[in-house]
Amino acid sequence: RWREGRIGFHLNDTNPNLTEWFDRLDLKPGSRIFVPLCGKSRDMLWLGARHPVLGVELSPIAVEAFFAEAELVPRHGQECGFSVCEADRLRLLCGDFFDLVPQQLEAVRGVYDRGALVALPPQLRGRYVERLNDLLPAATAMLLVTMEYPQAEMPGPPFAVEEAEVYRLLADR
Repeated sequence: RWREGRIGFHLNDTNPNLTEWFDRLDLKPGSRIFVPLCGKSRDMLWLGARHPVLGVELSPIAVEAFFAEAELVPRHGQECGFSVCEADRLRLLCGDFFDLVPQQLEAVRGVYDRGALVALPPQLRGRYVERLNDLLPAATAMLLVTMEYPQAEMPGPPFAVEEAEVYRLLADR
């Protein structure tokens, strides 16, 4: 989708769910926020004004576009098989979420999933949540944005994730 420019899921402004619900995470100042499958979300700029941000994204197109559109010149590096781009309090890892190691997320105290769970087909969602649980400290707070709609109306992604599935997958978190 990134190569073809089919990113209708991308918002050009901060997600209103983030601004409305973020304080419920009750994070201490300086707590690192993790944004899985972050794309080029402008939400990271909003978060970065409040906390250090760690994002992971598979597409280098999205990572490059994020920094270019934010008019930030990132420093580049490598870490555990990921390309790293960072500027200010924003650190984006370019690579496969499933290849992350716990050490990369040990400082994370909050998760903002605004598009990861809904980007994954049903057969990958359980694996995604298991990997989150393996990577994150147990007390990590999470703000999850999902959507419900008749799946037959649109093939996805984004996919519909019903409330019952959210509870089944994330009740322990």
